Amino acid sequence: MAGPLAQGGTPISRVQLLSRSKLSAWLCCAWVGLTPAATAAGAWLPAQHHGVLIANLVEIKTDQAQPGTSFELYGEYGLKRGWAFVAAPSLSQAVQSPSEEWVVDEVMVAARRKLYVSESVAISTQIGGFSIPNSGEQRDRAYGVETRIAIGKSFGDKGWLNVEAASRSCGEAGVGGRFDATLGLNMARNQKFIVKAFGDGNGCTKAIVRTQISYVRPLSDRLALELGWRQTLSQDSTRADRGFVVGLWQKF
Repeated sequence: MAGPLAQGGTPISRVQLLSRSKLSAWLCCAWVGLTPAATAAGAWLPAQHHGVLIANLVEIKTDQAQPGTSFELYGEYGLKRGWAFVAAPSLSQAVQSPSEEWVVDEVMVAARRKLYVSESVAISTQIGGFSIPNSGEQRDRAYGVETRIAIGKSFGDKGWLNVEAASRSCGEAGVGGRFDATLGLNMARNQKFIVKAFGDGNGCTKAIVRTQISYVRPLSDRLALELGWRQTLSQDSTRADRGFVVGLWQKF
């Protein structure tokens, strides 16, 4: 496979049984978790007519409330001429409100554009729109626009680093920012250990810093299992949410 980075790589590509020479070229950011705020799979784009779908189920608990659950999806699909389509909806139960009903949280739809790719560095930009529940009312939603830039660095067989910064415009709610930083380490048998920190919150407000550690194990050439732990850092210990993360990565 000649120059796979020029064709575009995806996170799930790293769980395939590749030779060392091919693996270093395919390295890119492992998706951070699929959260409404940390939805970018990295600076590397998927190849045309290829993509990845990642589903995460996250336990969310604090010392002051009953545990909740978040179901987060992230999908990307490679288009022509260095473009990719990105979609990231999320649902939750007993997270945004005490209700036991599942509600739609943030939904993001975006287009990502490749700016630069070499054997070890990739840069891309993304623009998209998102919607969130407004004041806890599911039927009343607010809308905004996000622009994002991502820079990825491959360290060959050892791992990769991906850093992203985003600006969000929410109309009368003002402008907010987000960031994502992911460090991935390659292990034996195509297993991965991933450490990440990312900004989260509702729309442009309530900025929260979360961290997550994950272990990714391939189940087949196209399917991988993710197990992790997520922890909020920017709140006091009694209000900080944390919980287990279970995910599946499906390459297509």
